[in-house]
Amino acid sequence: MSRYCSEMMKKNRGRGRFFRILAFFVGTAALAGLLFAAARAAPAQPSPRDRIVIGAILDITGQGAARGREARDALFLEEQRINQIRGKSGSAQILLVTIDSAGKPEAAALGVESLASEYGAVAIIGPSDRTSALAAAKVAERAKIPMISLSAPETILRPVRRWVFSTANPVSLASRRTLSHMQAKGYQRAAVLVSDDGFGAEGRENLSEMAPEMGISLLLNSRHRENEHNLLPYLQKAHMRGAEVFVHWAQGPSRLALVRARLALDIRLPIYMALVSVRTINLKNPGRSLEGVVFPASRVLAADLLPKGTPGLKSIQAFRTAFRNRIGHFPDGLSGSAADALRIVEAALEGGSLRRRQVRDSIEKMQPFEGLTGSFYFSKSDHSGLRADSLVMVRIWKGKWTLDKGARKGK
Repeated sequence: MSRYCSEMMKKNRGRGRFFRILAFFVGTAALAGLLFAAARAAPAQPSPRDRIVIGAILDITGQGAARGREARDALFLEEQRINQIRGKSGSAQILLVTIDSAGKPEAAALGVESLASEYGAVAIIGPSDRTSALAAAKVAERAKIPMISLSAPETILRPVRRWVFSTANPVSLASRRTLSHMQAKGYQRAAVLVSDDGFGAEGRENLSEMAPEMGISLLLNSRHRENEHNLLPYLQKAHMRGAEVFVHWAQGPSRLALVRARLALDIRLPIYMALVSVRTINLKNPGRSLEGVVFPASRVLAADLLPKGTPGLKSIQAFRTAFRNRIGHFPDGLSGSAADALRIVEAALEGGSLRRRQVRDSIEKMQPFEGLTGSFYFSKSDHSGLRADSLVMVRIWKGKWTLDKGARKGK
């Protein structure tokens, strides 16, 4: 039986080849007919080749997942809004490709390489983590792809890196805003305490350098462990040395530990805290310990306090409303920075600038660009571009955020 089959196969091998070729052409024609019918039945959708890829590197998982997801939600919201506008004008749609760096610098660096080489992104947004931003910036410079960081450590902004920008508020800007407010209040003797990490070190460096310029003497200039809970000794030293005001530049639980220590000691020493971009300060549990605390905050986060004449106020309110309707809560400062980053890239694409160098050059020439975070004045010597008005000085009073304009003490 097997021998018979073998002989028949040899005899019919030529016929088999003919029928296989015939079947191929018949099948191809049928498939083409089905595709043509489907194209007529459904509206045409842009293929990935017709879209402009913009990359995003965010902490979707890991310790910074909450912040990363806020930024991702803002970017998705902006992607939809921008594509609706571009669709009406017949422009190519943008396609946002997000990579999770999970708070790991090496993952952020690899993400830049992948977005630049495999996905052909014209620009990259993120990361928001300071250490990851540094790692990503090095690769972005090497790959020559525009990167708009959602973190603003001085080391990626000074000196200016040709391909790296930022929409976040730099520590130097927040430090100057804080000292200017203290100066307006008439304070001349201050105590400074920072956390023993990158954020605290950068704050201490800026405060130490700027304070003498503004006529403010630092009677205490110390640092504490990142998770320190006993801050009583620092307050006591500041009080004994005659400090008029106490500046605490840190994030996390040490802020609550400080205000509780002040309440326990019953020392009526005004406290300034570091830049706040996320509503992490719980106003319910600490009670009156937070009363009178002052800090700089981003415009998006403190939108309810902005006066009517604030530039871009309508855009901020529209963004907050759209974000709340879509996500279920109001956005934080990082969300505003993420939305600004995508808006800046989209503005750079106007006029058909699809090459990375053209996008980079267009961003550098934007002056000013009215964003949600503030007015950006980018230039060859400034890749942050933000001014002091991008931050609002907030004072906690009677359990609520209030606008503090910096009237002199006693008035």
